[in-house]
Amino acid sequence: MTTIGQQVKGFRQRSGLTQEELAEKAALSVRSLRDLESGRVTKPRTRSIRMIADALELTDDETRQLLALLADGTLPDPPAASHPTAAARISQLPADVSNFTGRFTALRELDELLIESPAARTAVISAIGGTGKTALAVHWAHGVAPRFPDGQLYIDLRGFDPEQEPLAPVDALGTLLSGLGVPPAEQPTTLDERSARFRSRIADLRLLVILDNAASAAQVRPLLPGSATCRTIVTSRDRLPGLIARDGAVPIQLEAMSESEAGELLRGMIGNTRVDADRPATADIIALCGRLPLAVRVVGANLALVPRQTLRTAADALAATDRLDSLSLPGDPGASVLPAFELSYRPLPDELKVLFGRLGLLPGTTFGVGVVASAMSTSADVVVPQLRHLVSLNLVQPLNETRFTMHDLVKLFARRCADGDDEPVRRALDYYLQSADAANHRLIPARVRTPVDPPMSGVVVEQFRTPESAMEWCGDELSNIADAVDLAFRAGHHRQAAQLPTAMIDYFQRYKHYSTWLATHDRGLQAARLLDDKEREGILLRDTALVYRDLRQFDRCRELLDAAASIARTHGHRLPLARALSALGVLVMELGDNESAIRYLDECARIAAEDGDRYAAMIATLNLGYAAMRSGRLDDARTAFERAIAMSSELSAPMVEASSTGALGEIYRLSGDLTSALAHFRKSFAVATRINEANGQLAAQEAVAQTLAALGRTTEARVAYRAAAELAAQLGDPRERELHAALEDLDKDGAGE
Repeated sequence: MTTIGQQVKGFRQRSGLTQEELAEKAALSVRSLRDLESGRVTKPRTRSIRMIADALELTDDETRQLLALLADGTLPDPPAASHPTAAARISQLPADVSNFTGRFTALRELDELLIESPAARTAVISAIGGTGKTALAVHWAHGVAPRFPDGQLYIDLRGFDPEQEPLAPVDALGTLLSGLGVPPAEQPTTLDERSARFRSRIADLRLLVILDNAASAAQVRPLLPGSATCRTIVTSRDRLPGLIARDGAVPIQLEAMSESEAGELLRGMIGNTRVDADRPATADIIALCGRLPLAVRVVGANLALVPRQTLRTAADALAATDRLDSLSLPGDPGASVLPAFELSYRPLPDELKVLFGRLGLLPGTTFGVGVVASAMSTSADVVVPQLRHLVSLNLVQPLNETRFTMHDLVKLFARRCADGDDEPVRRALDYYLQSADAANHRLIPARVRTPVDPPMSGVVVEQFRTPESAMEWCGDELSNIADAVDLAFRAGHHRQAAQLPTAMIDYFQRYKHYSTWLATHDRGLQAARLLDDKEREGILLRDTALVYRDLRQFDRCRELLDAAASIARTHGHRLPLARALSALGVLVMELGDNESAIRYLDECARIAAEDGDRYAAMIATLNLGYAAMRSGRLDDARTAFERAIAMSSELSAPMVEASSTGALGEIYRLSGDLTSALAHFRKSFAVATRINEANGQLAAQEAVAQTLAALGRTTEARVAYRAAAELAAQLGDPRERELHAALEDLDKDGAGE
């Protein structure tokens, strides 16, 4: 019998409110609401129930339902059954989960599909093992029982049973017919006849049928009612696409719980006091459980058995062990995470078992088709259908047509299933190395690149037709590349760990991502030093220094650049030396030493010209222009900037074009020609915008704002300053504060306008 507290809790969970949120909306204390839902209070005041009903925006029928429970402890009588001559109402539902929590979206979907929609008759709830598919179906069925006055049929189809074969459809129909009162002796023997008898028997009934743990669409199809008055819920680890395509079933994809739902589930199992005593530990436990309901329940049960154990102790123990082994209950494999996953893995064909295991070895949390094909040493055409098969079994989740992810506990399990071969890992790492190198080459084709090792056999290398596609790939894969560098280092693949960060330098210089830039280069430096690769070490030192220059940590930047230049001079690495000198020239120029800057940049330009690196020579020319401008030699600067613009056109280097054009605008501003300066700054901004170069956009927009202010066009200047400040904020650029200060000064100066 449903109590009033249970009914209130069900309505609250359906609404998506926490106890605290409902208590606030209903003007009640949280303690009063908790006491009501837990059953400690069984006769609340009528006024409190009406306030709860109003806060939850219940329908009139739902409010009457609560008031009836308040009056005599029973729900209102359900509508009359369709078969008044039936011997008894069918009620085969398993017991509801006493502390069912959350799943508001899924419950609402079931309401909309099977109660409110006149068309939908069948819903398929699918997810990986341990997600709570059966619990959801049964809980919802109990809540809507009055809507189905002829009752509810339930059958476990044993689709993923460790000890028994899946129930044959003909046998399942026999069980269903028996539940409808048809003795076995009176049942037909063939599948078609039993299916017809089942449909005839329930034709006029208002029934809910739950087909739990289905193996396939073929197993389910003969069991589907034909009547428009019946509704069916199918649960399965398989998404059963055939049932959706041919039979009009509607999918409900069940994911891991939200953090708040998982927290409420744990709270319901061990009480508020322990959870409230250490909320950070609670959050850690939930994260370590991957927000998987079964995992949270296992931890909750273990904590309930040891009431003096703190949640911090439990969280630390879980983090320090193999979580899949720890997320278990002694003597009850059915209440353990590992067996739940094994049931999905065992039926896989051998080739899918191999693929699944290798997915567990991939770096990062998401993956594209290319890295999977590389790990498998095959083509995308081969792995895409295999990945879709794993998607249909909910072992893999699709993000789009070519990108996928896995639940973190499933990925841990997949790693266990890997065959121990290290070559798939090396190929996956090489995929990121080769594709990152190709992408960064597409970003700046004219740059002479630091070489990487040739591709391994079987590795797919992404092809990029445009800079935009290269930028998109780098952005999508950035976190995976960071993980790949770390994995390569830990696995002893030091050449890949040292080379991958340098392959990404053009993307890092354009889009910054300073934390990832520093983390990957730190690992790369460690790897280069273990390899005693002095050339790579010097390059990584120089690339790392660029971060500290952007962050205005000039002492650290100088230290790294001096080390990079020293290594390059000692070992005769000419082009790495030229790049270190170029960076040193820019650094000392920013520190006000223009003469030293010119010496560094002249040497850089000479080496680059002698060694055929026209891109490095172009950059040196641009920076020589800056040094001349800062020294007051405006004619020399103008000549250098015009030469840099011409070189950028020859080399198809729009980023340099944007910078050189903006620099030429600065010459006009210093010469007093603000109108020409503004035109050049706006052209620089347009070029940077065309190639999506945010740093160039910021520099140009700041110059536009300053020039507009100097021209007295205050309103336009405010707009430009705000736009520049927003760009700086997006980039994490320290100039954001300076730009806001300039905007405030402009507002003060214009206050009297």
